[in-house]
Amino acid sequence: MKKLIYIAAFSFIAVSLLIMSSCAKLNQISPTAVQASQLFKDSTGLSSAITGMYSTLEVQDYYGANYPMMCDLNSDNGVAGGYNNTSLNEFGAYSVTSSNIFIQNTYVAIYKTIAAANAIIAGESTVKGASQSYLDAVKGQALTLRAMGHFDLLRAFGYHWDLTSSYGIPVVTTVQTSTSVVPRSTVAATYTAIINDLLQAANLLKTSTDRNPNYVNPAIVNALLARVYLYKKDYTDAAKYATLVINDGAFTLLDKNNFTEIYTSKNSKESVFELPFDQQNQSEYNATTYARPDAASTEVLFILNPDLQTFFQNRPGDLRYNLVDTTNPNGYLRTLKYSSDIKQKDNSAYVIRIAEMYMIRAEALGRAKGLADVNMIRTNRGLAALTAADVPDNDTYAQVVADEDRAEFNFEGHRYFDLARLGQVVNVLQPLTSTTITITNSCFPIPLREISATNGVVIQNPGY
Repeated sequence: MKKLIYIAAFSFIAVSLLIMSSCAKLNQISPTAVQASQLFKDSTGLSSAITGMYSTLEVQDYYGANYPMMCDLNSDNGVAGGYNNTSLNEFGAYSVTSSNIFIQNTYVAIYKTIAAANAIIAGESTVKGASQSYLDAVKGQALTLRAMGHFDLLRAFGYHWDLTSSYGIPVVTTVQTSTSVVPRSTVAATYTAIINDLLQAANLLKTSTDRNPNYVNPAIVNALLARVYLYKKDYTDAAKYATLVINDGAFTLLDKNNFTEIYTSKNSKESVFELPFDQQNQSEYNATTYARPDAASTEVLFILNPDLQTFFQNRPGDLRYNLVDTTNPNGYLRTLKYSSDIKQKDNSAYVIRIAEMYMIRAEALGRAKGLADVNMIRTNRGLAALTAADVPDNDTYAQVVADEDRAEFNFEGHRYFDLARLGQVVNVLQPLTSTTITITNSCFPIPLREISATNGVVIQNPGY
């Protein structure tokens, strides 16, 4: 079981190498601690460390469910359900506080992935008997996941939409001690660090022909570069790297008769990066979004916002509406994307799909050249292609792209970030709440315990 591998192979992290966040002090020493010198003694130990690094992605507070789910909850896609949970309700009310337990746990979880990657990057060069190509592949994977962690932190906790902002995130690129403190970088410097890691990874992995979507490979690196460049508003490079993935040949956009296989099978042809779960290593997607067919709403944490139902009702023929449950006995709405494995709870995390690459390229190329990519998605989801007359100006086209993104990726962790990067948080969320929505709501607060642990070196986002 992956979680057991993580504990056994990576417990040395709890002693000195890994941090609970960017700088919080460690209070526990693992009884099974293994020194880094032993872990990185040979390729067997390094392989175990790699497994441990991937396991950090799969915890509930990261891609095991909560990171993408809480972000959709904080948009017009979701509402909070279940147990009258104060922290959960804060997302539903668009009033997340710095003491929110979901925020705190996710912040810590992502920095654990970064710390795991840093430990591997620092230790892999000491491994004896491994080929250089193997070491390059290991370093490339670690650099990619470090970059992804930093990017996921930036879009959740930083002003990622503003390259002139000082509110980036702490960029951690070395092994830390329990007393290390890393201040926030600017947004521009954060993007630079992320892109540099990905470009270096691309070079290290360039000869690999593997396209297993469960592990970092060249296509995943290129897909992440496309995503990062889109957020950075570097549309030329966003289109370039999206095209590399589209033309890779390993991935296929499923048609209107088969696209639900994305959610009912493992590693569909649409999956560029998919984190697998099994009966021993379960995700929480089913438990938090669907539960059993006759479950009371109190058993479902992340429920559909009626606004999403209205959105689909205004799109006749869109087969993605079939992935919304509107008829359960309790009368509430829920996504069916994670409903297929009720007993096993082995629903995958869909980190990157080929559909996103088409939509990134569609947005990056603009109305004149990008409409073909929009239509590629639409016609494979039951809708008619749009003509140039249907999108007579750039504003109309931008709304079409945003709508396709919402239809395609709801409850996969995209919507909140899309609203923020496009400057639409206030316009979209304000009509849905009596809470006053401002630019403050475009990212989450830095957790209060992080501010306290660093004695204010890590500063809070404005308005929190």
